[in-house]
Amino acid sequence: MTTETEIYRAADLLIREYGDMAAIGAMAKADHLSTQGDQTGEAVWRRIVQAIEDLLAEDRPADVTVN
Repeated sequence: MTTETEIYRAADLLIREYGDMAAIGAMAKADHLSTQGDQTGEAVWRRIVQAIEDLLAEDRPADVTVN
């Protein structure tokens, strides 16, 4: 199981590397895993997409902190 900390750490690394394009790349990875039948991997990458969107949002959810 992947923790929320790991999800947000991965999202942060992708944002640092790819900026505003990070969510698109992560979604492509989720889609690829879906076509391969990897439901667990797809679910993790979709969580990463959501974390990227949260971190890039102007108004972050109350439970999200940025260090």
